[in-house]
Amino acid sequence: RNISEPVNGPVIYTVSSLTAGTKYTFTLFSVFESVRSSGVNTAAVTAPPNTDSFQSIGQNETSITLQWNQVNTNVSYVLKFNGTERNISEPVNGPVIYTVSSLTAGTKYTFTLFSVFESVRSSGVNTAAVTAPPNTDNFKSIGQNETSITLQWDQVNTNVSFVLKFNGTERNISEPVNGPVIYTVSSLTAGSKYTFTLFSVFESVRSSGVNTAAVTAPPNTDSFKSIGQNEISITLQRNQVNTNVSFVLKFHGTERNISKPVGDGPVFHTVSSLTAGTKYTFTLFSVC
Repeated sequence: RNISEPVNGPVIYTVSSLTAGTKYTFTLFSVFESVRSSGVNTAAVTAPPNTDSFQSIGQNETSITLQWNQVNTNVSYVLKFNGTERNISEPVNGPVIYTVSSLTAGTKYTFTLFSVFESVRSSGVNTAAVTAPPNTDNFKSIGQNETSITLQWDQVNTNVSFVLKFNGTERNISEPVNGPVIYTVSSLTAGSKYTFTLFSVFESVRSSGVNTAAVTAPPNTDSFKSIGQNEISITLQRNQVNTNVSFVLKFHGTERNISKPVGDGPVFHTVSSLTAGTKYTFTLFSVC
């Protein structure tokens, strides 16, 4: 290429239409009256192309796994994030998978990836990803009745919402304002055991989850009545709830445990060692 005589100062000339990620050797001749000097050489490289398909493919509480397509075997990479840079060697083949570790749970990171050829960087491509939030602490049942269970857990932080999974369903629970979270699961079946899994959620990414099990109260028996007595005993009758339910009989300041019945049909229980001519009030609890 012929370059006109400059007016003054250093000469700046841009060579365009080159191939990305390529090393070129340039020879420059001074020319006077069509006569050339012996020439001087310099070598330079074009910046490599950016990679494509730069994305997050997974995460846990302390790491994010990134993937991108390889540019070519002569290109290495620099990954920049959170004010730091990490050098990544030239891959052998296929897509590049790289895990960034020692991160903070429940945090959003922006990563910039540069392709590097002969110490020259590409313009860089960006992707954002988040680490999974931490699991909550103290996830437990604090109460129940026949059709509901009340759960409690500690708040993670104000940016974290929750998903409660149980019995093949999921319920989304909004970010709490402050303090421990109390949530009542209703429309349950009496006398049933449920396993609940609670996920913390940050930017649509879930924690690994924590579990707790709890039961609803069994239904009360029906047809609870006295069917006979003598001077020192009273015989009670009740209908069986189911074979998994035992009972507690409370009267006169005492409690008696009554085992689960064996068969079907009404159950009879005789309370003995009573005082003649005395009125007693009996309360019967189903226990699951």
